[in-house]
Amino acid sequence: TATTHRDPFRSVPVHPFIDLPRVAPTIPGTVNMAENPLSDAAPTSQTMSRAGQPVEAVPRSPIFDILSLPFIPCNFTVVNPREVVATIYCGTVTNILENPGCVYSPCCGKEERRVTTAVQTVDLPNAKVVDANGSPVMVSAVLNYQVVAPIKAMFDVQNYRVYAETNVQAVVKKVVGSHTYNELKSETDTINAALKAQAQEKVTPAGIEIVALQLNELNYAPEIAASMLKKQAAGAMLEARTLIVAGAVQIATDAITQLETSSQISLTQEDKVKIVTNLLTVTCGVEETTPVISVN
Repeated sequence: TATTHRDPFRSVPVHPFIDLPRVAPTIPGTVNMAENPLSDAAPTSQTMSRAGQPVEAVPRSPIFDILSLPFIPCNFTVVNPREVVATIYCGTVTNILENPGCVYSPCCGKEERRVTTAVQTVDLPNAKVVDANGSPVMVSAVLNYQVVAPIKAMFDVQNYRVYAETNVQAVVKKVVGSHTYNELKSETDTINAALKAQAQEKVTPAGIEIVALQLNELNYAPEIAASMLKKQAAGAMLEARTLIVAGAVQIATDAITQLETSSQISLTQEDKVKIVTNLLTVTCGVEETTPVISVN
């Protein structure tokens, strides 16, 4: 006679001579390997869904209090002013401490993560960037930021300081590369506003607020600094010469007009040319002129 027995993996009777496929019991929250042969992709989706959930504090297990009784002096956590401390036991956040003071917290199995909510200042180092004209420039910036969402800063990014500095420096290079050197020098308010707006979009996932971001130092790169200085000097000299010539012409014109109107001297065309030539030579000359008197 055929006897039946219960398979520990199934809840239905199984004939001893019939080999039926065995199905392992399914645990809630896990993936059945038999039902899903592509087991490598399933845990990834679950991990991504859990990573997007907000971090919430859960009650601490009393076993940690019992294990920490022999170490009473170590069972306290100090919270400094403008600081937020998260206590973690075996990978579970149990408490978020925001008020300054000393709080009882068992030391066994405890991990602490601290974030300051005070305004922090970072001097971003010099970086070589090519501006809109293709000229390499050296630029640095000063960043002032503050953590406004400590939970995001502690758990949504690995290191919020490195995250903020790296992304802000990338924004500085992008904004500087889209403007010319003269625009960066003259339109400082517009540039700083664009820097702050774009940097805020980058650091918001880390719970950071940009207080201020502005360019600190802006110079041409060493390899073209001498050439650009010559170019600027030539431009300044051209503007100065233009102003000098305009003034010299005005002086010569006024001199001839006053001679003809306020005196009884009659000037021929040749006399006017000589006067204008002498005045322009004296006024526009680079070196000091020496007068020469012609005696007939």
